[in-house]
Amino acid sequence: MPKNKIPLKQIGQWCVALVVALVIMDLLTFAFYRPCQELIREHGATTGFLLPRSHGVYGMEGYCIAGIDASGYVDRDLPRADSYFVAAGASHTEGLFLPAKLRYSDRLSSMLGGDDELHIYNIGRSGNFFSVVLQHLDGILAEFPDAEGIIIETDALTYDTKALYDSQSQVGYDPDETAEALLSNLSGRQRLSMKVKQCLPILPELHKQYLTYKNMTAKSDSSDILDPDFWAQEYAGGYSEALSSLMAFIRDRTDKQVIILYHPAVRIEPDGSLKLLSNGAEPYYREICAEYDIDFVDMSEAYLKAYKEDHIVPYGFANTTMGAGHTNREAHRMMAEELYKVIKQKNVDNTP
Repeated sequence: MPKNKIPLKQIGQWCVALVVALVIMDLLTFAFYRPCQELIREHGATTGFLLPRSHGVYGMEGYCIAGIDASGYVDRDLPRADSYFVAAGASHTEGLFLPAKLRYSDRLSSMLGGDDELHIYNIGRSGNFFSVVLQHLDGILAEFPDAEGIIIETDALTYDTKALYDSQSQVGYDPDETAEALLSNLSGRQRLSMKVKQCLPILPELHKQYLTYKNMTAKSDSSDILDPDFWAQEYAGGYSEALSSLMAFIRDRTDKQVIILYHPAVRIEPDGSLKLLSNGAEPYYREICAEYDIDFVDMSEAYLKAYKEDHIVPYGFANTTMGAGHTNREAHRMMAEELYKVIKQKNVDNTP
């Protein structure tokens, strides 16, 4: 036998070792990171649902086991209160890495009326950023017509003049596009794909790692969304008119209480201070939101105070980088407290 020829037996051993390694990694993934399966929709309050009555494990930041309700949202299996708000936003609202009851929606719900009903119904969905939520405003209002108000969460105000106008474009609402209906209409191939992902969560994670590698090797974009020169030009142009147009659009759609919850990203400076990453749009939002009776809750001061007095950083977990990633339990506690003040004050103001 030639010296450079590998025996079939050794190849077989390598294959067995590879399979065993994948099985072990897959089992570990079950306990570490196994996201809930998604159901995409075109017309509604969000860009999609999660698989009804399913569970997911999220351990990339912090650790939690998330439960999905019968409607495909990340809510506990409790009835809605007669008076409730809808909380919409991206992964911060969804609370990907926080156990139930620690998200701002759950904390606020308990503050408004105990733990036996949902006073805040959470429809947070990863990727549903500020402009996406606004494009689904008609869907939210149609799907939750009896809600007292809407909380729209965002971690940035970096939406330029064009984006503010684009946010007014609506995707519409289809009442038949429920999670159960989407699930029943899946093809055999789609069902098989979902089953494979449920049984082998390591596969989508390997694919995600591949995509991450491709993005890292791709040519980087030199643009900076916080570039002061860019925003100076925006503010000197038609930015105020565009933001006023957006708030007028929201108020024209509904007379419910609307709260924009803004929590800026932060950075720990070399001198140990906490810096808020802002493009300076806060004064515009405060003034124009007030003009249209839309509540603007800015977490900037609360974050700075918490860091100065108690050394609390609103982003990051024990297993991640401090100041980076998703909002942690302390940030959610602070957000719930600020929202509670606004909601209670509005109720007091409206009391005859």
